[in-house]
Amino acid sequence: MLICNVLPHVALAEEEVYGSTLDAQASAARAAAAEDGVEVSQLAEAFCAVYPDLRGGGLPPPAAQHALEPLITLGLDGALTAARHLNDAAIRHAPGDKPPFADGDLFSSLFEGATSCRVGAVTLARNTASVELRYAYEAGTLMTSWTDRLSVLRGDDGWRIDDVVYDGRWDFANTGSLRGMIESAAATDAGLPTAD
Repeated sequence: MLICNVLPHVALAEEEVYGSTLDAQASAARAAAAEDGVEVSQLAEAFCAVYPDLRGGGLPPPAAQHALEPLITLGLDGALTAARHLNDAAIRHAPGDKPPFADGDLFSSLFEGATSCRVGAVTLARNTASVELRYAYEAGTLMTSWTDRLSVLRGDDGWRIDDVVYDGRWDFANTGSLRGMIESAAATDAGLPTAD
């Protein structure tokens, strides 16, 4: 893994370099990768800026999801919309029961959500990136911190967040990923078997 000198927190996936020295093409590729690292970091910073409106309350309210839309892929936006449909259908079917995605933080490993979000290391490959999110939760004298990850894809419209990967390692932490959790709930709702 190569570390970009322009951004010390951006790691580049190792690529094959022809010849014994870096030629003009390799230099141009490094410059482009550094620029991609900046774009991906800025995308993650924008996510951290809207995160307080997303945290801890289950599905984001429509205004918060609307603010999130420019940052996410159509696939993640579709998954959140599918989750809202599942939630609404469950309310109609069993009004007294708690519907799926009604509470808890969907965008981090901790049910209560984080009280702070900072961008950590960015790892780039050709059209994908992974961004560490350094979360912390403080309530009175209680403080905990952990790292989750954003899975980012490059599309025709630039870099967009495609998933949130939960890396919390405690009992009752969200596990897997946001899209995986929604897909599992949709499969359960459809009566399909799910992976444990």
